[in-house]
Amino acid sequence: MSLTRNGLAAIALAGVAACSDSATTQPTEAELSLVRAAFSTSAPGYDSLSSSFNASGNTGVFAPRRRGDGRGGPGGEGPGSRDMMGGGFRDEFSGNIGFGPGLGRGPFGDRFSTDNCTFDAGTGIISCAPVIRDSLLITRTFRFSTAAGVAQAARDTATTNKIETTRSVTGVTSFSPRERRGFGHGFGPGGSGGPSGAGDDINTARTTVTSSSSRTISGLATGSTQRTVSGVSSGRESTTGTKASGAFTSLRIMGDTTTGVIIPMVTTGYPYPTAGSVIRSMNVSVTADGGSPVTSSRREVITYDGTNVAKVALTQDGVTKNCTIALPRGRMVCP
Repeated sequence: MSLTRNGLAAIALAGVAACSDSATTQPTEAELSLVRAAFSTSAPGYDSLSSSFNASGNTGVFAPRRRGDGRGGPGGEGPGSRDMMGGGFRDEFSGNIGFGPGLGRGPFGDRFSTDNCTFDAGTGIISCAPVIRDSLLITRTFRFSTAAGVAQAARDTATTNKIETTRSVTGVTSFSPRERRGFGHGFGPGGSGGPSGAGDDINTARTTVTSSSSRTISGLATGSTQRTVSGVSSGRESTTGTKASGAFTSLRIMGDTTTGVIIPMVTTGYPYPTAGSVIRSMNVSVTADGGSPVTSSRREVITYDGTNVAKVALTQDGVTKNCTIALPRGRMVCP
């Protein structure tokens, strides 16, 4: 995908082909550095979804920043050669979590609270009451079932073999230097728009978030030798705001697809995936008042082949390079 200043290029979310746009002039490297900073974080509320993005503690609205205010790469250009986008890669996908006693039993053995939830015996779906966190509305459903496919009203640590989940995050969060609501502390890494007026010099910003995910985990019952994980997530974050230099809009679209990731059960050490793949995508666009959009895109395709090295095909703005992740507990290394 080529970079352009006219028209937003549609992201190839979950393997969907991207649309092309008409090219006029190419953006400068200084302009691109402002946009690439967005790749270091996830959209607000993404930590409440099921995904491969390590959003926890690193979620923040994206707004254009000054050159050099970014994190991860030089000049605020986003993730470096050892980092993956969206706050990083979740530990479960790189063997960074060991198996232990109790309910968890290792990767993807989360505690699924069913407080304030209702079980539908006809569908087997457990629907939970929506909650509001940081001004965003979060919804959740679960479905627990045995190896024979029998639905369960709650998870049983011995007999529950499959968990199917859906989650969504929607709402609007706003920001001004004197009044912070929702994810106003974020606006990308570095505390842009902070009380001192440093960073992006954001005066006001209003962001609309629409995100969702679904995931299926099987192989959870006692006696299982491996877990299999599949799922998808998608998110859209649209911001309008003002800076000292004028009005701006920004758009970030992100998502991932996990297909047949298999993690063997082990009694010691750190288990890591031996099969399957994860595709992660993000597209960012920033438009200054009266200007044309400046866009950037990134795609990470991680493949597990049974060895202790995961292959990563990393495509940044149409340029692909082949990287690796040593398993377990390694970080991405690119030539």
